[in-house]
Amino acid sequence: MTKMMTFHVPQDRDLLAEIGEVALRHEHLNHILRMTIKTLARLDANEALDATAYDSSSQLRDRIKKLARQRLGEGEPLLKLQALLERCKRATEKRNDLVHSVWGKELDGEPARKGSGHEWRPLPTTTELHDLAEDLAGLTSQLNEARLEGFLHVALTKKVK
Repeated sequence: MTKMMTFHVPQDRDLLAEIGEVALRHEHLNHILRMTIKTLARLDANEALDATAYDSSSQLRDRIKKLARQRLGEGEPLLKLQALLERCKRATEKRNDLVHSVWGKELDGEPARKGSGHEWRPLPTTTELHDLAEDLAGLTSQLNEARLEGFLHVALTKKVK
């Protein structure tokens, strides 16, 4: 039997705040992906931002992989970067599942959300959203650190010499 659902926006301000934090943290990650392209392509910040202005997270990760393979060649730095990008991909997929799903409520039922799988699932908890926001923040920090002074910076500095 098909459920009769109506659109629903939760009234839980903590839940809405956590969704907002996930959205902001994800855009921080996208910005650092753009700055990683800047670093790998030896561009200035504005050039990198303009060149990637309408690129999705997936497109940014793909471009980084191509540039990194060209600049780094095979080896530990490339593999470390690829592993970090895979973790970024998984976090983005979780974010997309939340943000791009339809949130609704059955007349006398509990709120739920329907994603690309077309089945209704429970809304995320504030803890799940907080954990995702923290994961996004951690990945952003790891990638930025790698680019500025970590393994990526070291590998690119060696290639220049």
